[in-house]
Amino acid sequence: MKRMLLVLLLALLIPALSAGREKFRLEKNDTIQQEFRFSVPEKEKTVRIDNVFGSITVSGTARATARLEAKKSLRADNQEDLTKAESEVKLNMAEKENLLDIYVDGPFRCRNGSINWSERDYIAVYDFKLEVPEHTSLILKTVNQGDIVVRNIKGDFTIRNVNGHIEMEGMAGSGSCKTVNGHIRTEFQKNPAGACSFTTINGDLDIYFIPALAADFQLKTMNGKIFSDFPVSYLPAKPGEAKREKGRYVYHSHRFQGVRVGRGGPEITMETLNGDIMIADNKK
Repeated sequence: MKRMLLVLLLALLIPALSAGREKFRLEKNDTIQQEFRFSVPEKEKTVRIDNVFGSITVSGTARATARLEAKKSLRADNQEDLTKAESEVKLNMAEKENLLDIYVDGPFRCRNGSINWSERDYIAVYDFKLEVPEHTSLILKTVNQGDIVVRNIKGDFTIRNVNGHIEMEGMAGSGSCKTVNGHIRTEFQKNPAGACSFTTINGDLDIYFIPALAADFQLKTMNGKIFSDFPVSYLPAKPGEAKREKGRYVYHSHRFQGVRVGRGGPEITMETLNGDIMIADNKK
């Protein structure tokens, strides 16, 4: 079953990976720089970046505005396809009611929210660097050819990648991180007060907390080991789920190992298929 699952995952991911590695004869580069002001600077702010090809780097600062630098690279085999890429791919950017929305749009976007690049004769890569107020919440997404890096953010976070790593440091909020082919490394400068989840398929999970950690963990790895710098106590296994199918009950095991650090607290889920899990003390 493990081998079959891995083969299936590779079959699904190879088209996306190969598309990202294609070599095109022509390339056109551009740099976009812009500063954004939030409608109500003293209230909660959110930044959402929805990318397809390319990296995302976000840093928290003491300023009240957001500053963007986006490096755009269009690649194709001939001038006609390069011109087509210029006309079809758009970078939409707008701030409304304290939400800064940055969205790479084009005919590759499907109505169901998925991406279909198979019919394109070009590739459009955006590498984003953004400085935001440190108390900003983040919703970040990319698919190929880029990692997501976040530094010094005190707001909550929702991070999604597919073929790339997720690395965060100086974090003080709560949220979730998910990728498929890549590791997740997160350092908290303040232990999360709310539930968190960290999930990958092919990669390690290294999550660093400050001392005096108090949390309940749900941990699962298929081909890896689990390590902790903190003493833990084991929690009772969560009950499985039962569903009625074709007149019979089908039971599904939870399969997570629950452990408690300190007196317990918010639930932190860490799950990988091929990789190790590390609950680390960032002071060591």
